Amino acid sequence: MDAPLSTPVEPGTRRDLGWGLIALVFALAPALAAIIVVPEFTTQDGPAHLYNARILNASLETGSPFSGTFEIGWRPLPNWAGHLMTMAMDRFLPPGIAARAMTALTLVIFAASIVWLRWSVAGSKGLATASILAVLLALNVTWLLGFTSFLLGAALMPATLAVWWEGREWFGSVRALGLAALLVLGYFCHPISLGLTIVGLGLLSLFTPGLERGRRAFLTALSVAPVVPLGIAYRSMTRSGGGWKPEWQHLAVAPWSYRSWFTQLKWVDPISLAARSLRPFEASTSMLHALISPALWTAVAVGLLAISTGWRRTGDRRGWLALAALLLLGGLIGPDTLGVKHGHYLPQRIALLGLVASVPWFDLGSRLWSTRLATGLLGFALLIQSAFVWDYAIECRDRLGQFAKAGPVIGSGKRIGTLLVGIKGRFRANPMMHADCLFGLRGNNVVWNNYETAHYYFPVKVRSGLDHPPAMTFEEVALLDGPGEAAERANRWAELLNDHDDSIDVIVEWSPKSDPTLDSINARGYDPLFVNGPVRVWARRTALSSARESY
Repeated sequence: MDAPLSTPVEPGTRRDLGWGLIALVFALAPALAAIIVVPEFTTQDGPAHLYNARILNASLETGSPFSGTFEIGWRPLPNWAGHLMTMAMDRFLPPGIAARAMTALTLVIFAASIVWLRWSVAGSKGLATASILAVLLALNVTWLLGFTSFLLGAALMPATLAVWWEGREWFGSVRALGLAALLVLGYFCHPISLGLTIVGLGLLSLFTPGLERGRRAFLTALSVAPVVPLGIAYRSMTRSGGGWKPEWQHLAVAPWSYRSWFTQLKWVDPISLAARSLRPFEASTSMLHALISPALWTAVAVGLLAISTGWRRTGDRRGWLALAALLLLGGLIGPDTLGVKHGHYLPQRIALLGLVASVPWFDLGSRLWSTRLATGLLGFALLIQSAFVWDYAIECRDRLGQFAKAGPVIGSGKRIGTLLVGIKGRFRANPMMHADCLFGLRGNNVVWNNYETAHYYFPVKVRSGLDHPPAMTFEEVALLDGPGEAAERANRWAELLNDHDDSIDVIVEWSPKSDPTLDSINARGYDPLFVNGPVRVWARRTALSSARESY
C-alpha cells in the first residue's frame, strides 16, 4: 500500500521570504566587499585555475604560445565545470577581476543554493536564520582553498535534491529527465559532490512518504543511469593515479585514544579558516581565542537547533535527518584521502555537505528560546568569520602585492621556476602557494609550479617526452619550512636545479630571510636581476642579457 501524502509545507509569508532574502544579501556583503575592495584577494588554488584556463583558451586558437609545452587531455573528466567557467571569465575579464569574480561567484551560488533548498522543503518560515547559516557554510575552508569545481558541485547538490523534493508526490518522466541532466552536470563538477548527491537521492527515496513510492524510486534510479558509464570511465582514469589506498593521518596510530579523536574532530572541521588559537587581525596565539571560534559557535547553534527540532520532523523530513547524520558521521570517521594521487580534504567536503543536508530538517520557524539563541549565535559566528575573511584579504594584499612586483622584471616567454621560503601564514589556505601562476598570465610565460599538470583529474598536462622539472617538487620544497628542515630543502632545491637547469630561465624567489645556502645554489647558474624585500628574481646567465632587455 502506498504511504500517505507528505505533510504540506507551511508556506510562511511574503514578509518571511523578504526577510530571508535581505538576510542573505547582508550576510554575504562583508565577504563580497573584501573580494571587491582588495585587488590582491585570491584563494590558494585560484591563480593556478586561472592560469590553466588561459592555457585552455589558447589551445582553442591557432598558434598557441603554450602548445610546445602543454597539451590538453580532452576526456570526460570531472572538474571541467570549474575550468569552463574560469575560461569564460578569462576570456571576457582582465585577470585581476576574473579570479576574484570566480571566488565571489562560487560563494554566492553555494549560499543561494542552500537557501533555495530550505525554501523548497520548508517554505519561507525561518528563512532569515537559514540564510545566515547558508552563508556561514559557504564561507568554508574549501572555498578559501579555491576548490572551484567542488564548490560548483556542492552548490548543485542542494539544487538537485530540491528538484527531487518538489516532485516527490507525483514523480513523472519529465522530472526524471531533468534530474538526469543535473546529475550529468554534477559529474562534470566533482565526483565527491556527485556521489553524495546520489546517496541523498537514495535516502530521500527510502524515507520520504508519498503516493506511488515504487514508481518514484524506479524513476529516481533511472535518472541516475546516465552517469553510470561516466563513472566507469572515471574509474578507469583513476588507475593512472594508482589504486585507492585510504589513509587516516590522526587515527592510524592510536584509533582508540580520545586525543586522536579530538585531533580528528579539529581536522575534520570544515568551517574554520584559521587556527582556533587565533583571532582576526592579531598574530599572537592563545587558547582563549578558541572561545570566539566561528566553528565552535556554529556547532553550538547547530546543536541547539537539533534539540529544538527534536523528533518532530521524523515524518516527511526524516530522510534529511538520515542524510545529514550519515554524512557527518562519514566525515568524522572516514579517511583523509583515498590516496595521495587522488586528492585531499575528503572529510571536510563530506562533513560540509552533511551540514548542508541538515538545513532543511531544522525547525527554524519556531519561537522557542533555543531557536532564537541559535540564530543569535549563528549571527555572531558569521560576524567573526567575515572578520577572518577581511584579515585574509589584508594578508593577500601585503604578501601578493609585494610578490607581484617581480612580474614586470620577468618579461615574456620565460620558463619560471619558483623558490618559496617562509610562506606559511596564519590561515589554513595559503595564498602564496600558487601565486606564481599569475606570472604566467603576463607575456605567456611557462610556470613549472603548475600543480594541475601533476594530477590525472585535470585536463592540462606537460607534453609527454618534454624534459621539465616536476610541478610537485616546487610545492614540496616550499613545504619544507619547519625547524630543522633547511638542509633538506637546500638539498632538494639543488637537486632540482642540477637535473633541470636547462628548463628554467628565471627563478622567482620569496624568502623573508636571506639564506646563504640557497643563494649559493642559485648563484651557480643564475645571476640576481631584481631584489625587493623578500622578492628576488634570478636570471640564467645564458638568458641574462635578454632578461635585462625585457626589464
